[in-house]
Parts: sequence; structure tokens; C-alpha cells
Amino acid sequence: MKVKVVIARDGAVISDAIITRSGIPSLDKSVDNALRRVQQLPPFPEGAKQTQRTFIINFNLKAKRLLG
Repeated sequence: MKVKVVIARDGAVISDAIITRSGIPSLDKSVDNALRRVQQLPPFPEGAKQTQRTFIINFNLKAKRLLG
């Protein structure tokens, strides 16, 4: 599963999206719910020059399954 989140300098979530779904409906719904709930994060550190940052989050589901 892969998720894209774009954050503004002030910490506001500009956009978020599931890029690649897991194929497990309950997991996809859980991640989608989490994305909808998070609207604000801490602002960028003092001196950061970017106006926004894009994060691609990869969930490695195989590793989690192996750990039990």
C-alpha cells in the first residue's frame, strides 16, 4: 500500500491520497479514515525554505504479516 500526503509550511494537510491499495478492504478503509482525520501537523522547522513538502508512505504489509 502506498499513500501520498502533501503538507503546507504551517502544517496544514493540503492533500492526501491512497496511490496503491492493499487489496485488503478493512486496511484500506482504516488508512482512508486516518487520512481524513489528520488535517493539521506541526509546522516546518524554523528556517525551512519549502512552501510545502510531499511525503510518499509505503506500507510493507508482508513484513507485518511475518511478525504476527
